[in-house]
Amino acid sequence: MNIKRPGPSEDGVIEGSLIRKHEWESTTKKASNRSWSAVYTVLKGGSLLFYKDQKNFKTQPDAYFRGENPVDLSSGNVEVASDYTKKKNVFRLKLSSGGEYLFQARDDEEMNLWVRGIQEVSLEAAGAGPSRAQTLPASSMEKKDEPKKRGFFTLKKK
Repeated sequence: MNIKRPGPSEDGVIEGSLIRKHEWESTTKKASNRSWSAVYTVLKGGSLLFYKDQKNFKTQPDAYFRGENPVDLSSGNVEVASDYTKKKNVFRLKLSSGGEYLFQARDDEEMNLWVRGIQEVSLEAAGAGPSRAQTLPASSMEKKDEPKKRGFFTLKKK
């Protein structure tokens, strides 16, 4: 069987087979099924979608693995799971809801491709474009020569 290397397709989607372990449902609740499962994973439009295999993704794009909803990546954090020593090529996805997944890729190159792809999508989903520092308008900077106004609690006794 010829398995397609994951990578960006024509429409910006990354897809491929990964081994997944759902660790946490939320910050206080462990996932009910924490075993490793082979899933066909699709990174598309700010979400991770999971399928039984590539055929299911192509023929039934709304039939997700075990009926799970897509994982929203906004405010998500992905990193190489260097502290996880039981398997190689593992990365961790932490969600703003407290949910946490471990994913195992075939090799180091594939793992880094997924990590970079998820980082890019989660940054885009979190906010449109990079944040910019705001500066005060020039008119407020010109008031330096005026005496400082004191608040109620900063008055000193004379």
